[in-house]
This record gives sequence, structure tokens and C-alpha cells, in this order.
Amino acid sequence: MNFQSTALNIITLFNDQKIYTVPLFQRSYSWSSEQIEEFYSDIVYYAEAIEEKEYFLGTMVFSSHDNENKLVILDGQQRFASIFILLSALRSCLQKQKSSSYDEWIEDINRVLYRRITPSKEKSAKLELNSEDNQYFSDLIFNGELLKSKKHSHMRIKENYDFLVDKISKGMEAIGDKYFQRIMEVVFKKISIIKIDVSNEINANLLFETLNDRGLDLSAADLIKNYIYSSSSNNLEQVSANWERMNDQIGENNISRYLRHYWISNYDFVKKEHLYKNIKSKISKNRIKSFSESICDEAVIYSNLNYPSLEFWEDHEIIRLLDDLKTLRVEQVNIFLLAVTKKLFDKKDKIKRLLKVIVNFTFRYNTISGLDPKVLEKLYGNLATDLRSEKKSINDIITEIKKQNPNSDLFKASFMTFQSKNSRLSKYILFNINQLMLHQAKKGDLSANKDEINLEHIIPKNPNQDWLKILKQNKTDLQDIIYKIGNQTILLREFNKKAANYEFNKKVDIYKSSNLPINNDLKSLQLFGPKEIENRQKIFSDIADKIWVID
Repeated sequence: MNFQSTALNIITLFNDQKIYTVPLFQRSYSWSSEQIEEFYSDIVYYAEAIEEKEYFLGTMVFSSHDNENKLVILDGQQRFASIFILLSALRSCLQKQKSSSYDEWIEDINRVLYRRITPSKEKSAKLELNSEDNQYFSDLIFNGELLKSKKHSHMRIKENYDFLVDKISKGMEAIGDKYFQRIMEVVFKKISIIKIDVSNEINANLLFETLNDRGLDLSAADLIKNYIYSSSSNNLEQVSANWERMNDQIGENNISRYLRHYWISNYDFVKKEHLYKNIKSKISKNRIKSFSESICDEAVIYSNLNYPSLEFWEDHEIIRLLDDLKTLRVEQVNIFLLAVTKKLFDKKDKIKRLLKVIVNFTFRYNTISGLDPKVLEKLYGNLATDLRSEKKSINDIITEIKKQNPNSDLFKASFMTFQSKNSRLSKYILFNINQLMLHQAKKGDLSANKDEINLEHIIPKNPNQDWLKILKQNKTDLQDIIYKIGNQTILLREFNKKAANYEFNKKVDIYKSSNLPINNDLKSLQLFGPKEIENRQKIFSDIADKIWVID
């Protein structure tokens, strides 16, 4: 692999009249607000530090293009695009001044952003992003205006542009032209890079692997995208369209996780660091098109597992169960649920049966018992492939899950020490306990609406002096008990506001007004402290063991 490296000032690159283009397999614009803020802070630092002669922006890698007027950016697109966004923001701030004294500066910026092709004077942007971003980005370069867009990368471009315009405008208001001059001097004189040129014969996939081995921040998604694009031959247009549709469903930041879950669900277990090599070794070039179709298809399922819609599921109970899983904050389960949905989509009763098992198992295994989640990735992977291949029936699958299910002794012992700082999780647990109490008392008609209840800490998170005195008498540290589920309850919103941080003898009158049976034990108490918390925790553990069962 032949490399030619050159140290140069970034403006030298901009002045060579080449058009720099981003290949299809490159990611869309992705710099976060934190990254653009750090970049601009560096610009301001070098603007103020007169003695600093160079702002080194790292290495950028380029290869030749079929069009001799173009170069391909293989690494450095994000930095390159962010400099162009900065220049567009600088131009916008100058144009707002409406003074001819700034015309020369504006023209200097325009010469960097685009070139004019004589004799027509037609303008060509000097940076072409990928197909998803290019038109939106060109509107910025030529018009200095950006419309609202729902695409994640477009929102990033607009947010970063707006941030820079705001910062530059405030700097010019405070300091005047000198502020702008100093910023321009950094961009045009101080920014330097190492430019690496590679021959056009180089295999882009091999280059990306080499760059990744050398520590560049390429995700599994970057490498996989590069592999399937560069291996798609005459199917590139359809493969790229499938990838973009997948990206729209999943979101760019979640693609690596999704692809790993997809792979485990369809093929076999793989660690994230080995995902790319597994896909490359098993998906040959003649299977690229069908592979892209499959990951696009199942991305719709994956999206609706995480953000369920009634349009997709057409079943309120499935949406409720998926919402419960979201409350329990587990992601490994999607490995199995991808297969469940793909295989059983038209059999909603079977999906609901398996979802109930998964919710209850997750609560017992992950939430309360805190057992090793790594075991579940392999379990769910095996169950997924067995379901897809019809090696196991639904009953067989439930039997396999039961083998990993914590028994009552372990579950209740773990529940006795359980604490929750997550208010959504606490409400989920207490609401379900209250529902069973209503059922046992044959008062199901008094069932509370989940959206109308609030979480209440009996000993408040910010206790007054009376509470602190009780804790001191019991030699109890507030942090040891405040988040125990026995110290928490649920109240209708109007009661919760009244309870506030009052001492217990005032709160108990509010609890007496509550129709929720989960508060019945509180109504007869004179005091509330560590002993009462432990008693409630014990009662709740026995009830929970009956609610979250696997049938």
C-alpha cells in the first residue's frame, strides 16, 4: 500500500481549485454540539495566542478520482465539513453588517467555499458530501441559509452553523472587527494538516481497515458500510438506498448496536469488536444485496421494539409490554424479539405470550436479582436462531428461559435489599403491586390510571429536622434507606403535592385519604422509620414473587 504524506496549511488545500468529494460509504455529517464547541474554543484560543503559529488539525487521507478536477476524501470529512460550516457562518455575520468594507473578506471566503467555472461563471461547491447530505450542505455554501429538516445529520449541520453564527456575532459585538480578523487569520494562516495521498488503485476497504488498526475512530458500522458498498458492484444504488432506510429507522449512533443484535439473532454470537470480521467472512459479494435488504427489513422491527407504534403493532397490549421492557432498561432482549416478531408477526397472541414471559423474566433476573447480563446475550441468540429455524417450539423456548429464572428464595432475598433511584421503575413496581392488592380485595373497579399517579418518598429525599432526628435516633444514614422500595409509595397527584416534605404525623392524614390499597398499612402507623421500611419491603417481596412469574 503506497502512501505519500505532506505537511501543509489548510488554505493551500482550499486554493488548489480541486473539488473534494465524499464517497458513498462514508458516514453522514455527525459532529455533535460538544465537538463543534471544542473546535471553536480551539479557534478562539489560537486567535488570541499571537505566539502560537500553528493549529494542527491532524491527518486527512485522500485518493484520486476518475474526474481529474476532484479528489476523494477517505478520512477527514467531518473536520473538512466543519471548517466549511465555520466559513459559512463567518460570511453570514459579515453580510449582516451590510457594509462594502467587508466585501473583500466575503470574497476570500467564497473563493474557499466554491469555485466559478469560466466563462459561464457557474459555481461549484468545493466540498461534496454524501448523497444524503450534499444538497442540504450545498444550500448552506451557496445561499447561507438552512431550512429545518428531520434528518439527524441535517439537524447537526444546522445546529452547529447556528451555534457558530451566534458565537461570532457576539464576539464582533464585543470586540469589533479585530475579533473577526483574528478568527480569519487562524483559518487562513494557522490551521495545518498532514495530507496523505493514496493511489487510485488502492482498495478502499483495505485502507479503512488499516486506518482502523492505527487507532482512527471508525465504528463497526463505518467498516460494515464500507464493505457492503464497495462489494455491491452493479447493485450499489439499491444497497445504498437500503442502508439509508435502515439509518432512518435506527439512527446513525445506534447502527453498530443494531447490526450486532441482528447478527446474533440471525447467525451466531459475536463480540462487538469481532462483528465486522464475522460479517465480512460470512457475507460474500454475491450475497451483499440480499443482506442489505434483510438488515433494512429488520430495522423497521428493531425501531418498533424500542419505540412501538400502534400503526406497526395494531395491538395496545403489545405496546404496553414493550413499554414495560423500556422501563426495565434492557437491550439484549431485542436479539430474541427480532426473531419473535419476524417469525410470528401475524400471530399476535403468541407474541404477547412470549413478551409476558420476557418482561417477568427480565424483572426477576436483571432488575431485582442483578444477575450476569452477558449470559443473556448468548441465551437470547440461541433462542432466536432456534425459533427462526423452527428447532424449538414456543413451549421449548419458555422451558429454556425458566432454567435461568431466579427461584423464589433468591428473588425475595434480592428484593429485600433492592433500591431504586429511577422514578419510572419505582412507579412501575408499586403500580403493579397496588393492582394485585386491588384484585385480591376484589376492588378492581378502583384501579388507578398509571398516568395519574406520582411517586412519593415517605421519608423525603430532603428531610426536615424532625425526620433527621428520627434517623439519628435509629442510627440510620438517609442514603441507606431513602431509595428502598419500602420507603416509596404512589399517590394520586393531588395527594402527592400535599404530602411534600412533611413529617409522618402530617403525611399519615393524607395517606388515610388515599383509596390505593398500597397505602393501607401506613394509615395505622404512628411513626415511620427503618423498621417500618423493612416490613413493607418484606410484604412487597412476597407480592412481587406472585406478580412476576413465568407460566
